[in-house]
Amino acid sequence: MQTAVLDNADSEDPVECPTKAPELVIFRREHLERTFWCGTWLGGCGGELTTKLCEDKVCSLSSRAC
Repeated sequence: MQTAVLDNADSEDPVECPTKAPELVIFRREHLERTFWCGTWLGGCGGELTTKLCEDKVCSLSSRAC
């Protein structure tokens, strides 16, 4: 998953997760006080997401709910 919304599942503030590790590190720093959600207005499940930092494959967002 590469797209999320910020702060709550009903937010209309979308973000796209970087696919490369160095860019994801910067992205995490820029959004330190924020949470990521599978946005319901994007057709998502509404679950909270976490970033997955991967060196050997594409970085992404993941959730246990989705």
